[in-house]
Amino acid sequence: MNYTQSLHYLKDVQERGTKLSLDNIQKIIDHLPFDLSSMKFIQVAGTNGKGSTAHFLTSIFQSAGSKVGLFTSPHLQDIRERITINKAWISKEDFSSCLFQVKQISEDLLQKGLIENMPTFFEHIFLTAIAYFFRNRTDYVVLEVGMGGRLDATSTLKPAVSVITNISYDHTKNLGKRIRDIAAEKAGIIKKKVPVICGCSVYSTANRVIKGIAQERKAPFYNVLNAKNILETQKHDGFYRCVYETETGRYEFDVHLNGRHQTTNAATAIRAVEVLNKTNPDVNINAAALCEGIAGNFVPGRIEIIKTSPQVILDGGHNVESIKALRNYLEQEQKKDLTLVFGVLRDKKYRKMISMLLPFTKNVIITEPVSKRALPAENLAKFIMENNHKNFNLNVEIKKNLDDAFQAAYRLREDILITGSLYLAGEMRNIINGDLNG
Repeated sequence: MNYTQSLHYLKDVQERGTKLSLDNIQKIIDHLPFDLSSMKFIQVAGTNGKGSTAHFLTSIFQSAGSKVGLFTSPHLQDIRERITINKAWISKEDFSSCLFQVKQISEDLLQKGLIENMPTFFEHIFLTAIAYFFRNRTDYVVLEVGMGGRLDATSTLKPAVSVITNISYDHTKNLGKRIRDIAAEKAGIIKKKVPVICGCSVYSTANRVIKGIAQERKAPFYNVLNAKNILETQKHDGFYRCVYETETGRYEFDVHLNGRHQTTNAATAIRAVEVLNKTNPDVNINAAALCEGIAGNFVPGRIEIIKTSPQVILDGGHNVESIKALRNYLEQEQKKDLTLVFGVLRDKKYRKMISMLLPFTKNVIITEPVSKRALPAENLAKFIMENNHKNFNLNVEIKKNLDDAFQAAYRLREDILITGSLYLAGEMRNIINGDLNG
């Protein structure tokens, strides 16, 4: 099975849909023909920030001289982004080979009646990542949860430490409509006696729910921020200079990702490694490696500025909380008169999301992400036009084709903000990079 055949196979699998259950995938994990005990797994869940935190952790382990695998989702531009070792994408040959191995293992288990069905799309890629990391004998594997936690494929493995970045409203159809319900689903990653790091406010409902579940499972519980763990941040020449103090350490580091929220994600990663050092006698990652890893981290599509004239800001913000973080950045940078290119999935709170961005906006180009779940551009245009008198007499256009949307924005010669969906950000990143390179 070559790479093209692999993509066709995965497309067919994706069209079969998903199944929210761990029974099948757990049986596959239990019957894998290789021993995973040599690798330390770190599982990262949360509504927002989990991807950036997972990248921070990966960068730290790499700075410490370790070989580290990273599994993330979704991807921006290429499915191979989801599986990396020391930040390098899996090759097309290795992707195809490992996927074929997963397919063969699963088909054999299905034929023997040990599993009820073949893995889902997400499970296929997750198992491909595990096979690849085993082949390459990685020291650490950082696993970003796909959705929720309790029923996520990554929860079939026992981590050395569990991380929950924060809790807010997203995927409410599957995770519940109350914060306590969403928190309980995310806290489903907590394993018996496995330390858990919580980035939620100590006064929040989410923190209480997660702490309660940790206590039930006798899992040591650690807050990222509280009265004893303090993060101080100052903006300095285009980056953030930070001091993070815990009960046992003091860390001075720089964060080069845009948005003050990224400093909390960095502190979350530091706290996780600090606890890993404490609870694993064979782990000893020093403060220098921690700070070097934080400073060297880069994550595409997270308030990413691509230097053009006009300036282009690309952000994969796809829910209310992530748009709040983007809005805070725009306020701090005193951005105004932007050309907003916006497309969103129909199950998101798009009215609230775009309303938070309109005060910074002069022109709006409405488009549609490449997804069956995309909100029709006309629906969004209707909402904006009905409220246009409140929002500075915006110039509003519909450009469903993404290349047309970018070109229309570029012709207006104002700074451009592209956001609303990770799917949109990924496709636009391809278009913009092509434009800049050609």
